[in-house]
Amino acid sequence: MKLVLDRAVPAGCKFMSVTVSKNKCGQFFASVLVECEVIAKLKTGKIIGLDIGIKTFLTGNDGFTVENPQFLRESQAELVKAQRNLSRKKKGSSRRKKAKLKVARIHNNIVNQRKTFIHQVTAKLVDEYDFIAIEDLNVAGMVKNHKLAKSISDASFAEFYSTLSYKAAWYGKEVVKVDRWFASSKTCSCCGWKNEKLTLSDRVFECLACSMVKDRDLNASENILKEALRVSSAIRTPSECQTV
Repeated sequence: MKLVLDRAVPAGCKFMSVTVSKNKCGQFFASVLVECEVIAKLKTGKIIGLDIGIKTFLTGNDGFTVENPQFLRESQAELVKAQRNLSRKKKGSSRRKKAKLKVARIHNNIVNQRKTFIHQVTAKLVDEYDFIAIEDLNVAGMVKNHKLAKSISDASFAEFYSTLSYKAAWYGKEVVKVDRWFASSKTCSCCGWKNEKLTLSDRVFECLACSMVKDRDLNASENILKEALRVSSAIRTPSECQTV
């Protein structure tokens, strides 16, 4: 039987179990569960605040940026063609089964591309930064916006959050989520003035108090980092006082 090995089992790990599964594309997977010690990554002393968006997936306060690859958009034409072909096939026929399998393979390819992208980005963040500040977006609520639902689902914000969180916990790094109601985009990162009239179409933040002009996402990332550091400090202070 042809086998594609994702990774070798690390030496010294304790074998626990194996789970065999099959996806809609007819592919079989054997997931091996092992117990092993995770070694914390070396500290870099670097911190970062991240603004998450649709056009630019990540914008860091230090200039770190990641563009949104939009895998679903890239495969949209191919997917529409395959779905149209499927709709024309007679139910129960072998040709319909083949057409259905083709649609499933396109969806599977998109999912795999997203997962690979998220793992690469989160691995880079955990390798390079000790403290990562991000916004706690209401993804479930955002998807209800019909104009943005497809783009938000394509970006997989929820999967990015969970992947970054568990990797940081594994390797001894810290992720702090800023409250979703914190006005990171509407607040000036220099003086704290708030622009209540700022809309999604405004891509540049202009402060009427201190005359600062900055990219909207960059301004938001700086505010997110400041707020995360404040929250993190507030959480730690009581325990430190008790220790003393």
